[in-house]
Amino acid sequence: MGQQRFVDSPTKIIATVAVLAAACMLVLAGCGGGGSAKEVNAQENLASVLKKGIKPNEMGEVMVLEYHRFAEKEANYQRSYENFKKDLDYLYKNNYRLISFHDLLTGNIDTPAGTTPVVFSFDDSVLSQINYTSGTALDPNCGLGMLEAFHKQHPDFGYTGLFNVLPEIFDQPKYKKDKLDYLTSHGFEIGNHTISHPLLANKTDDQVQAEIAGLQKDVQNVDPKIKIDVLCLPYGSIPKNQALMYSGSSGGVTYHNNWSLLVGSDPFYPVYHYKSPGQLVPRVQVMDYDPRTGSGADGSGYWLRYFERRPELRFISDGDPKTICAPAYMQSRLVDKNLPKGVQFLGY
Repeated sequence: MGQQRFVDSPTKIIATVAVLAAACMLVLAGCGGGGSAKEVNAQENLASVLKKGIKPNEMGEVMVLEYHRFAEKEANYQRSYENFKKDLDYLYKNNYRLISFHDLLTGNIDTPAGTTPVVFSFDDSVLSQINYTSGTALDPNCGLGMLEAFHKQHPDFGYTGLFNVLPEIFDQPKYKKDKLDYLTSHGFEIGNHTISHPLLANKTDDQVQAEIAGLQKDVQNVDPKIKIDVLCLPYGSIPKNQALMYSGSSGGVTYHNNWSLLVGSDPFYPVYHYKSPGQLVPRVQVMDYDPRTGSGADGSGYWLRYFERRPELRFISDGDPKTICAPAYMQSRLVDKNLPKGVQFLGY
């Protein structure tokens, strides 16, 4: 007869973790030395989170969602008003919370316990993203208008995003500065989507630099205080000289970008994970998924369904921005030098 195995109940496991956390607190309190109070608080938070049935995994995958136009009907690179509202509702009910692109890509992630950070990115700076109908009144059917209305109903969802702009800057010339002022004053960020939206892979080095530097100049002519350090690659096309995505100059304008954005199609691991993509960041285009035909298999509908079925792969916050909390065996996947200052790994 084979050897019988016994598995503890979840209640017993949680109780054991709580006892161990309490023991750690006593040891830490007795040891003295710098940082012991912080470690005690971290252990207390972990015990509380586990007791609620939340299993943090801050080594899990995250998404930057990619939007373009908004309209009545769904189409390529176009989200219907109805579907965008459904997106917001789904994300909120399934414990996704908006954070800024820079916070995600620097590892400074601060969302409540049990939630998953997500970033909205909006390409092309078209009118349907930000439309003023009377003075500076937001059209309730533009992308920002719908997001603002949802945020008023659900303040804890977050209200931020990355707008990757072309020279037209939302197609209402007299409101360029008003719109940029609104975005930057409300915690939104601005990315560089080039002057003419070309395939950069087909351009010379001089042309690549002119495209990037030219857009930076256009934005800073409207508002010189705006800092741009994100390049959104048109069509996801990478120039032959990849270094020019990050540094270059043209026409007396010098630019420095920390990240470049692809067009699709995967989630990715945080900056401190050894599988992090680094400076070249994938995104997930927002589209529905039909499992019968495979349509939309690289879009948001597919990936959201994927994380429903594989929740252990999704980033789940412990609610403490000063710890990276995950099952203890995942510590071997950590790149310590990429941890934000003052942040430590906490395994369970």
